[in-house]
Amino acid sequence: MKSLSGGELPLRYRLRDPVYQIFTDHLMIVLALLLIPTIFLPYLFKFSHMMLVLFRAVNYAIIVVFVLEYFLKLYVADSRREFAANPWHILDFLIVALSIANFLPWVVFGWIGRASPLLRLLRITRIFAVAGRTVKRAIPTKTIEKRSGPPVSRMRINIHVDGSTIKGALKEDISRHLAASGYAWVDLQEVSETDIDIISDALRIPGVVLTSKIIKESYPKIDSFKDFTSIFIRDIKLQSEGTGIKGIDISRNNMLIILADNYIATISAGKSELFDQVSGDGSVKEKKEEFIPSILYSIFRRNIMDYDEVVRLLEHRAIAMEELPAGMARPSFLEETFYFKKEVQKIHGDLWHFTRVLKAIRSGKIQPGGLKEEFLSLFNILYDESTYLYETSENVRDDLVSLIELHINTISVGLNRVMRILAVITSIGLIPSIINGLFGENLTDSPYSITITEIFFLEVSIMLLAAYAFYRRGWLR
Repeated sequence: MKSLSGGELPLRYRLRDPVYQIFTDHLMIVLALLLIPTIFLPYLFKFSHMMLVLFRAVNYAIIVVFVLEYFLKLYVADSRREFAANPWHILDFLIVALSIANFLPWVVFGWIGRASPLLRLLRITRIFAVAGRTVKRAIPTKTIEKRSGPPVSRMRINIHVDGSTIKGALKEDISRHLAASGYAWVDLQEVSETDIDIISDALRIPGVVLTSKIIKESYPKIDSFKDFTSIFIRDIKLQSEGTGIKGIDISRNNMLIILADNYIATISAGKSELFDQVSGDGSVKEKKEEFIPSILYSIFRRNIMDYDEVVRLLEHRAIAMEELPAGMARPSFLEETFYFKKEVQKIHGDLWHFTRVLKAIRSGKIQPGGLKEEFLSLFNILYDESTYLYETSENVRDDLVSLIELHINTISVGLNRVMRILAVITSIGLIPSIINGLFGENLTDSPYSITITEIFFLEVSIMLLAAYAFYRRGWLR
């Protein structure tokens, strides 16, 4: 691993990830819970010498792990002073200090001895310290990203200016090309929080706007500002069709489009193919008044094509699922259908917002200067296509809901049929049980003048009548 200057990172940066991977919170919770009985049980019960030796060995081994964890994490911490001053880490240090005190009774407390009441008090105090540490470890905390060194920017910059494309441009090239050229398209990919200030200075956009759209989760919408208009969309791509319901892989990339007087900028949180596709298909108009609208139209046209591919695949899979006979699907069918419906719901929601964005764009009030009539008509066509895809996804979602209800009802009907049959068998089986209970198995001393043949005939007759009654009610059909 190399630092930004090309040199090797310091040892503590390289040790940070291994230390936190080995001494996890789950491991330390288990060890802390295991340590408490090894300290406390010998005071309550009488054990053999071998058990006491085993308790002592386990006690010392866990203490060694605690000591290693504390000092190693102290060594790899960004600020050792803040690490040591943390209240929970002070509790960690208390456990370590009390444990070391038990290790060295003849040196530190030589005049007291191992049987000293003070030393026993230290051991009992350690029980409460370890219990507090266990509670601290069990408290859920926000996940903090462990850095293995200074943050590294992975941003890729592409610029389309004066009919030529510059890939892998430098950060300094953004301001230079925007100042020297009349119109330019700046494409920024794999943007992270580290790059926000650089982009804000180069494009003269408030950093809070970039952070709220790219870093944080948002939804497709248009925001108009004094000098620019921002359009947030999701770049949807079908990565893999798969062979089953769960095999569909759809990627979602947050993309922010900035429209200003002399440039258009596309800022993506991940990788995007839109710049290569649009700049390579010759759809970019080099005339100044058509440059920005043509790029914006091409981006949304590509998005419509990607949405169309995804929606058509979802529709075909839903039709294939509807052809499965009710009650004949595999046991995991309902679970797979549920997750498939969730994926359809996501696409449906994205298309709803996407359609609202296109509706605002076709109004012509989305950027300084507006759009020409020819582009307004083109965006109107895209809006109609997006509306159709939105309605199609809605139909797919409704069909899936109906399909899930159908299979659930089919299963319920099957269960009801089984329960009815069990009820019939139980009811018919009660007839001979009641009659035999009244007359008994031995008829020699019975006060009733009846034979076993007559009892048998009586039971069979009543059972047949009961079976016919259930048949007429439809319980045996």
